[in-house]
Amino acid sequence: MPYGRPMKGKTRRVPTTVHISTGTLDIIDDYLEERGGLVSRSDFINEAINEHLRRLGLVEDAPESGGGVTQG
Repeated sequence: MPYGRPMKGKTRRVPTTVHISTGTLDIIDDYLEERGGLVSRSDFINEAINEHLRRLGLVEDAPESGGGVTQG
């Protein structure tokens, strides 16, 4: 059973709950608004998590899957 909206790539995504302080949420929303709304909040958070995992060395880039990551 698919979850959420269809993905552009072939990666699997499932809905999650993230608890973020209102101050951090305001910062993210302001940043996204400045960029003209080209990226959704969900996509921004997903990209931030992927980048953090890359920096920790826990995953590798997976360009064939639409910019997702794979366990390294």
